[in-house]
Amino acid sequence: MKTYTLLLAALLLAAPAAAAPLVLNSAFSAPITAPARDGVLDLLYAELFKRVGLDFQIQATSAERGLLNADSGVDDGDVARVVGMERNYPNLVRVAEPVMYYQMVAFSRQPRFAVAGAASLRAYDVGILTGWKILERTIVGSRSLLKLETGRQLFDMLDKARIDVAVIEKYEGLHFIRSMGLEGIAAMEPALVEGDWFLYLNKKHAALAPRLAEELRRMKRDGTQERILAAVMHRYQR
Repeated sequence: MKTYTLLLAALLLAAPAAAAPLVLNSAFSAPITAPARDGVLDLLYAELFKRVGLDFQIQATSAERGLLNADSGVDDGDVARVVGMERNYPNLVRVAEPVMYYQMVAFSRQPRFAVAGAASLRAYDVGILTGWKILERTIVGSRSLLKLETGRQLFDMLDKARIDVAVIEKYEGLHFIRSMGLEGIAAMEPALVEGDWFLYLNKKHAALAPRLAEELRRMKRDGTQERILAAVMHRYQR
C-alpha cells in the first residue's frame, strides 16, 4: 500500500500542469467586450483561441491599469490598442494582423458641428476616457479636457451639460445612449480619429504572436470575422 501511494504521488507530481488561461485586459464596454461575453472581441477571441488550442479570459480594467499590467507581465495582454504602443510600453508585442477597425467619434447634444480634426473641438469642453492614448495625443487645445474612468460617467456628464462633447468609440457611444435612455445626443461625422486595433501580448508570449496573426488572417479569408462583426454591430446601426 505504501509503495502504491508513493507511486501515485510520483505520477501526480510528474504530470504536466494544465496551462493557465491567458488573461487579456479590456477597458471597453459593450459592444466591444461585455460582461455577458457577447461583445465583438469576446466572440472573435473565443473563435481565435479555440483555433490555436489555448484558453483565455478577458478581464475588465481601466485603460491605464490594463496597459501597465500587460506591460509588467502581471497580466498576459490587452485586447485592442492602436499601432505603436510598444514604443512606450517596451514589454508589449503587437500581433501584426488587426482585430478590428475603430472610429473615435464626437458625441454632442448642442452644439452640432462638422468634425474636421482636433481644431473643431477648440471652443468646447471635451470629455474622454482616462488612458485612451490616441485621444490624449489627438485632442489638444480644447477649452478643457476632462478624463473620466467609465463611459457611463462620460455620458452622464454630457447629459448634464457639464461637458459639450464626449469622444469615444462610435458603437460604445451608441450603446451608452441606448442603455442609459438618453435623448437628443447624437454622433457627429466624420470620425475624429479612425484606424486599426491590434491585440497586444506581454513579451513572454512573443512566440505566440505569429500564430495568432496567421489565424486572424484565415478568419478574415473564410468570413468568420465579418460574420461576428455583423452579428454584433447591427444592433447599433442607425
